[in-house]
Amino acid sequence: MPKPGQHPRGARVLRAFITSLVAILFLLTSSTLPAQDPPPNFIIIFTDDQGYQDLGCFGSETIRTPHIDRMAREGMRLTSFYAQAVCGPSRAALMTGCYPIRVGEPGNRKNQHTILHPQEVTIAEVLKQRDYATGCLGKWHLGQRQGDGWDPETMPNGQGFDEFFGTPLFNGFTVYVDDTKFRSQLLRNDSVVDDAIESWDSITGDYTREAIDFIKRHRDRPFFLYLAHNMPHIPLGAGDQFRGRSEHGPYADAIEEIDWSTGQILDTLRQLELDSRTLVIFTSDNGPWLETTRGNDPDGKPLIPREHSGTAAPLKGYKMLTWEGGLRVPCAAWWPGTIPAGTTCDEIAATIDLLPTFASLADARLPQDRTLDGHDITPLLLDRPDAVSPHDETGLLYYRYTALEAVRSGRWKLVLPRPEHPPWTGWSGRFHGSRVEELALYDLENDAGEARNVAAEHPEVVTRLQSLIERASNELGDYNRIGTGARFFDDGPERPDMWTGRQQQKPPATPVRYDNAKPAGNLRFTFEEGELGDWTVVKGEFGQPVTDRDALPNHRQQPFNKQGEYFLFTGHRADRAQGDDRFTGVIESPLFVLKGDTIRFLVGGGSGQQTYVALSNEQGEELMKAHGQNGPALRRVEWDVAEYGGQRVRLRIVDRSTGGWGHVTFDDFSCEGEIVRASR
Repeated sequence: MPKPGQHPRGARVLRAFITSLVAILFLLTSSTLPAQDPPPNFIIIFTDDQGYQDLGCFGSETIRTPHIDRMAREGMRLTSFYAQAVCGPSRAALMTGCYPIRVGEPGNRKNQHTILHPQEVTIAEVLKQRDYATGCLGKWHLGQRQGDGWDPETMPNGQGFDEFFGTPLFNGFTVYVDDTKFRSQLLRNDSVVDDAIESWDSITGDYTREAIDFIKRHRDRPFFLYLAHNMPHIPLGAGDQFRGRSEHGPYADAIEEIDWSTGQILDTLRQLELDSRTLVIFTSDNGPWLETTRGNDPDGKPLIPREHSGTAAPLKGYKMLTWEGGLRVPCAAWWPGTIPAGTTCDEIAATIDLLPTFASLADARLPQDRTLDGHDITPLLLDRPDAVSPHDETGLLYYRYTALEAVRSGRWKLVLPRPEHPPWTGWSGRFHGSRVEELALYDLENDAGEARNVAAEHPEVVTRLQSLIERASNELGDYNRIGTGARFFDDGPERPDMWTGRQQQKPPATPVRYDNAKPAGNLRFTFEEGELGDWTVVKGEFGQPVTDRDALPNHRQQPFNKQGEYFLFTGHRADRAQGDDRFTGVIESPLFVLKGDTIRFLVGGGSGQQTYVALSNEQGEELMKAHGQNGPALRRVEWDVAEYGGQRVRLRIVDRSTGGWGHVTFDDFSCEGEIVRASR
């Protein structure tokens, strides 16, 4: 008999066999897992406005991308990979692992281009726990303006990046640089390298050299490099060896240079023997910017020539819309020895998954005081046979600005009804042909182009996806609803700029008209000469701030209730029927001596803290402010200014917002006063 604690020989043999089997299985599985010490390096290559088909490995027959095609052959194509509908929100989602509507912003607002609150936590900050070197190259577009510069706490160096070289904003919004006075800056950390970029031909080459230098300098420690190319966003540019080479226009030239850049980076990793411990993700921030006429209005003015933008085929739609072509983007993942070569994953994944995935692979702690929307998709990247998308359960959400318009779970996508030009979507609502008449269900596995509504055939699927929509709307919010899980870090009201007029979709019975108010005195500013006159743009720039336009295209039922023919509108451009909220700056009146007790004027546009009319003294102190009401109607303001009688004052029109209703309209100023000549 065996002694206590001993096992029969057969039992010992069985135990040894099981132990050996477990060890073998562990070795087999661990050989496909990344080593945790040292943790892997991470590189994200993020292009701007690149369409789903605009790589050879995603079906392009006109754009040559041999290096990215090789990257895909040596790694994985993710064919159901999602970003957001437009660039600012897309960058916020990538950085925070959250849908942008959940992300906190300064002043508790929701800007159409998200501004990251300093208390948000980025991928870079998560990886810093593990002593990663962190670098950001390229377009940031998540910062808040501060005076003539940027609030450093909202810029890359304030959000976890050791190094930054790139642009604080987009490179422009016109086909050619000279089409507008707007110029982007180029920064290195908080120093201005170029205050006004005149050509974008060298930018991809510059970023490539900076990326290689960063990799070489940090080869002996874990690093995270975020390379956010400005290309192929208009205005386009390409280096000498690529400009005109593609035979398919400036857009293809720009993509082919990005392909070269990617090849240079991957070659550097191979040469430094870092390839086996570096995960590289290549993807785009949203679909292509297809807008051949303004808002794709058949009768609109020509805007972007076709050879200056990409294609999302076989998907429907494009940037700014929530059809598949707006958010589904090409994606390749490369990690030799870990990601199986030549694989394709059609499970749902998204940029919001990168933060939790990187944290898991780096053994870094996720923030415990907040909810993330992304998931660890390591099993998908490793091509595990049983791996399924975690989004199948929660649903992948399609937001346009703050409007929840669709959800996807597995093969099914449910699209909610919407009007042609939803006013609550701000400037992204300008596009024609986006109306959805009724609830629509699409089988994306068999109908990637969203052509056939099968809702009537699958009522049980519709019911399930509607429950996901309702749950998301409750937790995250909607254009007319504040989510229980949305983050607000500042004192004051939550989402003060939230749309409040959706219940009234019909034109108002009686549009607001000019009120024929009696002037408050002899001094008047009405802009009836059609120009600024003695007023001066003292900061920023505007397109054509004095205009005779009568209405905005989406608000023809509410013409501007201006005093005469002309008025001041900071969002006006002569070549655009729609307003343009991307202009920012300050316009000041001439100095005048205030002699009466009352000031009267009309003000419209945005209601937020970044858009207002102010009365300021000679020293620049703002004494009184008035805002619009997030609509085209100008409201009458009457100030009691008796306490400032006899002082030298001026009016300031302040527009620091690029979000929805990010402009000021102003007209019909009057008071008793006297202009101080030669006041500047």
